[in-house]
Amino acid sequence: KTQLPFDTTKVMSSSSNDSSSNDNTTTSVSDTSSYKYAVISSDPAFNKTYKSKTKYADDFMTFRSSLPVYNCCYAVYNVTFVHQMKRKSAVVFYTWLPADAPAEEKDWYLANSSNVAKMLSHYDYHFVCTKWREFQQSVVVPKISKLLGEVV
Repeated sequence: KTQLPFDTTKVMSSSSNDSSSNDNTTTSVSDTSSYKYAVISSDPAFNKTYKSKTKYADDFMTFRSSLPVYNCCYAVYNVTFVHQMKRKSAVVFYTWLPADAPAEEKDWYLANSSNVAKMLSHYDYHFVCTKWREFQQSVVVPKISKLLGEVV
């Protein structure tokens, strides 16, 4: 069994910002239904969750700004979209491997992504991303729709 180089109990709970009250609280990152997005990193400074004001708010800009620029991390995003007049949602688990991250760090995060994914209560899709543009609703929704066999 691979050992994670950080305390998973601390990583799997992080400070959250509930935008409806601006109160910082602790949220379990493993419960993917309790937040809009989460960032999971070996650096506790990057661990955070965000609860949106409304169930269907999609805020990829805030999500992207929470990701470390030069370091790898994992992230979870609950994306919602409308297709054929029906609201759909999906929980996406990301492995973020930016180009400027050290090769050893990228290798480690990629190799351990399934271990972290197993700690989550639920996710629908796992995407490995290396470019910022991959964290946009206009990129994610067509990817999900294609996997569902639908046309957006």
